[in-house]
Amino acid sequence: MPKVLILGGHGDGLVAAQVLRDMQRSGQDIELAGFLNDRVPKGGDISGIPVLGTTREWNTFPSDMMFHIALHKVGHMRARVELIESLGLPADRLASLVHPCAQIADDARIGAGALIASFVTCQPGVTVGRCATVRAGANLGHDVQIADFSYVGPNATLCGRANTGKGSHVAPGAIVVDGIALSDFALLGAGAVAFRPLGQDEVWMGNPARKVK
Repeated sequence: MPKVLILGGHGDGLVAAQVLRDMQRSGQDIELAGFLNDRVPKGGDISGIPVLGTTREWNTFPSDMMFHIALHKVGHMRARVELIESLGLPADRLASLVHPCAQIADDARIGAGALIASFVTCQPGVTVGRCATVRAGANLGHDVQIADFSYVGPNATLCGRANTGKGSHVAPGAIVVDGIALSDFALLGAGAVAFRPLGQDEVWMGNPARKVK
């Protein structure tokens, strides 16, 4: 049974922990070992889950230990991606977590370390990149491409052939219409509807979405 340490804690880390536990309850051979966290000291706990060290101590654990990275932070993803990449975690040590209630097409591709939460729908042709997060109830239409480190919030929808850039953020309830692209580290606000492409590091809000930063 593979054991998984989650890099993170409150927020996305606890979401990942719940997905992992639900996977185990459904009969999958997987076990939550604890957290690696840079704020809560070793020996402490986060909601009863033990903290076993800092994020940079991942390489002190046995070679059969797997890791899941849950370090997303809105508005700070460029710095977070740089942090994650600096850790040097190899892809074969990254645990992908897919909730048993998610609907995943036969030909969908889920990258190393990705998180697919409950009641997510991934239609045919979908690709979800490395360490990307797709939260509960999100709908990814056919041939949608979710880039590495991207975040798709609860109940968001990306229509057919839409795609996100590295480290981009689609907030809860937002919609990206057919074929529209978000560039690297772009942010689409909650409930916004993107009819036009978003440029790198841009922030768009509203319906129809407009650039605000």
